[in-house]
Amino acid sequence: MQIVSENLLLPFCFILPCFFIFTMVRLRRNSTRSAMLPPGPPRLPIIGNIHQVGKLPHRAFADLSRTYGPIMHLKFGRLNTVIVTSPEAAREVLKTHDQTLSGRDAPNSIRSINHDKVSVGWLHPSSARWRLLRKLMVTHLFSPQRIEASKALRIKKVQELVRFMDESSEREEAVHISRASFTTTLNIISNILFSVDLGSYGSEKSNGFHDSVIRGMEAAGSPDLANFFPFLRFLDLQDASNSDFLDALLDETELDNNDIEHLLLDMFTAGTETSSSTLEWAMSELLTNPKTLAKAQAEIEHMIGQNGLVQEPDISEMPYLQAVVKETFRLHPTVPLLLPRKAETDVEIFGYLVPKDAQVLVNVWAIGRDTNVWEDPARFEPERFLGKRLM
Repeated sequence: MQIVSENLLLPFCFILPCFFIFTMVRLRRNSTRSAMLPPGPPRLPIIGNIHQVGKLPHRAFADLSRTYGPIMHLKFGRLNTVIVTSPEAAREVLKTHDQTLSGRDAPNSIRSINHDKVSVGWLHPSSARWRLLRKLMVTHLFSPQRIEASKALRIKKVQELVRFMDESSEREEAVHISRASFTTTLNIISNILFSVDLGSYGSEKSNGFHDSVIRGMEAAGSPDLANFFPFLRFLDLQDASNSDFLDALLDETELDNNDIEHLLLDMFTAGTETSSSTLEWAMSELLTNPKTLAKAQAEIEHMIGQNGLVQEPDISEMPYLQAVVKETFRLHPTVPLLLPRKAETDVEIFGYLVPKDAQVLVNVWAIGRDTNVWEDPARFEPERFLGKRLM
């Protein structure tokens, strides 16, 4: 019995130190790895930093960056998230390490309808399907020839908007800027895609479509617990003549009806609400700043007269109007955090580790209001863009 005990004791004495050394090395490596992560606020057990996000994540992240710097690490449930809030850090993400950080981290509301598998916005840029969809869009939508060919359509739809505004003014009726501009952009896109108008000013159908697009974008952009705790995904917590583009899609044998439906969904959601939201913010800022409005009006009247119509070539000759648009984009970006990216491998940014599979967010809203970049950043001042070239 004593011999058996001694035989068992010898392996145990060997295994115990090995286990101790392995544990210490692993703890040391994890400690070193954690020390390399960007700084960030303390987190709670299980939920991490979810409680600090709120309904306006871009504002919450901007506030946190004042304490923890332009590169932060937060933990949302099981999801590592790195947020950058400076031009220099954004350049590292979008340019220097764009290949390593080219993965997409689609929210559960997108995955629940399989939109991430066929959407040009969520597919991986290295995939064959993404290259096919991008080729179709570049060839049939965004080539110089196509843009020039649709110029008459854009002019016609803008004139319809101006006519609607004039008629509403004569009737002394208030105009819902967001809905009116949404109808204009909706009809421009629907004519490019289908050669028909899908909206009309003031109609309940157009307003309902507008509300549906807004709800869809809010669902895609809202925090969802299933994004942070994957085991909750099953619960569905968010309840989520070759003259037009459709003919070109139907002619493309590599696309089925499901592909076409999801591509059209991309076109409508990306092209309608974003444009109308930007126009609404521009009008709001101009009405709040009457001196700026007067300068923009004076430039337009000098260019085309009081009764003329602005043509697209005229815009390049109106620097102040261009500055108004740029200043609107600075203060009110349509996608404050851009589309979330995912690290394909471990990558280092400014000495900090961005771990593999981490979600990476670029807070362009905070960059546009960075006091280190902009003087009096909360003020609407188009003059800051005149005669300056921004890197």
